[in-house]
Amino acid sequence: MPVSNLTTKISTWYQSVIAGSSIWSAIGFAAVALLVLFIIVLIVRALIRGTRAVLDMIGSRRRKSTQGYGIGISPINGAGGSKQTKALMAALEDHLADFMFGAPFEVLKAPKLRAKGAKGLRFTATDWLDKAATDLIVWGERAKSKANELEVEVLSCEGSLTPSEAVHSEGKMPIITDENKATNGPVAAYLIARTLQPGLGNATAFKAEKLAPVADMLFGCLERRETLPERTQLTIETDYCAMALHLGSQEHLLRVAELRRARLSGAGPIPYEIEVPARIDLGQALLGLSGKKFDPVRVREAMDHLKAAVDLLRMDPNLQLAAATSAAVQRGQAMLESRQRFSVTGGGNL
Repeated sequence: MPVSNLTTKISTWYQSVIAGSSIWSAIGFAAVALLVLFIIVLIVRALIRGTRAVLDMIGSRRRKSTQGYGIGISPINGAGGSKQTKALMAALEDHLADFMFGAPFEVLKAPKLRAKGAKGLRFTATDWLDKAATDLIVWGERAKSKANELEVEVLSCEGSLTPSEAVHSEGKMPIITDENKATNGPVAAYLIARTLQPGLGNATAFKAEKLAPVADMLFGCLERRETLPERTQLTIETDYCAMALHLGSQEHLLRVAELRRARLSGAGPIPYEIEVPARIDLGQALLGLSGKKFDPVRVREAMDHLKAAVDLLRMDPNLQLAAATSAAVQRGQAMLESRQRFSVTGGGNL
């Protein structure tokens, strides 16, 4: 029959042309191999997603106790990120207690933050702070393999804020290695403590007896500052000088004078925001030393530095604007006191 003959011809053609052809056999084998490979990729991706979900679940665990501070460290990105994450957590475990004034704390490994853009990262970090009942989370990266600092971001409740009110900040964190951990470890712990307790940057917020060991520790780090990034050195130096001036001992005042003289003796121009506090600290340190043992030379030098700081402050645009505004307020007050009357439209005197 015609249909039977057609089927026979098609079957014969397939056996001779397709099934018996090495080219078509190779194409079929390749198609099967690609299909198997595609299935394997899907399985691997599913396993990776599952593993990440489990890790996030583990990382998002709540604290063992809600007493004290909870600190989460998200894995650091970039070259050697895993090693730096472990080193930072170890530094906090070893040194953070030195800056917490007896307050209990718990260090947690936070999950890796996965979001697009800065706002997405902050939203994810805020959500984790709330779920894990913690006070602070740190994340960041090592931009270059040879960089001696980490670029980090911190979201901190500062001890009293809710996660939605947490304060965001960006900064630098020194790289911690086996060779420099004696210096960089305590410094990293101090920088974290500083974001938890902003009062550390304001020496008058604590009693002198509490600040003394912290100040000594910071000065010890400054004596081994070679391993610290310049920005970190300036932060530690500024905070130490504020603490030392608050403590007021001759030893501390001499240290402030030495540090601030060195800062002002740089070869190049000194930025305004660095020169002004350096001159004020140096002037106050010299006056403090003269108060213990009068020295007219020191007093004159102190006055020179303080006057220079005042002159620099007068050139600050914000202060100039504040002065102009204050002068306008005083003129208005004088008009009211002279009992002048004005029209509703702001015209001349009635």
